[in-house]
Amino acid sequence: MSTYNDIDITCEQCGEEFQGTVWTAVHAGQDPELKELLLGGELNLIMCPECSYVTYQDHFVLYQDPQAELVAYIYPLSQKEQAEELRVMMIEGFRHAQLVYAEKNRIPYDPILLFGLESLIEMMDHEEELAEQSQIAEYICKENAIPFVKLRPSQARQKDLVRVIPSGDSPASTNRESVLAGINRLLKINPALDVYGRLRERIQADPKWPIE
Repeated sequence: MSTYNDIDITCEQCGEEFQGTVWTAVHAGQDPELKELLLGGELNLIMCPECSYVTYQDHFVLYQDPQAELVAYIYPLSQKEQAEELRVMMIEGFRHAQLVYAEKNRIPYDPILLFGLESLIEMMDHEEELAEQSQIAEYICKENAIPFVKLRPSQARQKDLVRVIPSGDSPASTNRESVLAGINRLLKINPALDVYGRLRERIQADPKWPIE
């Protein structure tokens, strides 16, 4: 669920002291309007009631989006130097919290660590581009009998890949040669899929490229 805190704020411009509301947890599935505020860069913007000066309050936010298989622990940029320590705490805390649920109800993927809401926005914009081209690729593959493998959102994010991986073999294979053959077929039909063009370059530059 989404939660917020009321915090004491001193206006940077006029010195007015007041209370403002900051969101500390956002559940995109339950509160999509908060996701839209976040994507628009408006989450945790606070206006001074005296002079109307607006500031961004950089506080910890736990972001969850089950459909995207995403749990993100977002710390203020000022804590970036503590990344390794915070990563250990995040994983330990997350796994401990999962123990209260029956095994079948536990989240089957690890959370990610980010610093500053802008980093989450950039990641989500990037994933949106990958998702759009993945949808187009899936349609082309189905229409042209090109075998493909479809990754889960968390798998694709971990490897920075599109979700739909075309294959040159049937049944679909994810070995390097097969994926290159599948991408070549896909790009021959639609050369405008630049994400797949970049993926082909990435694979060609890495003789040991694995998808697993």
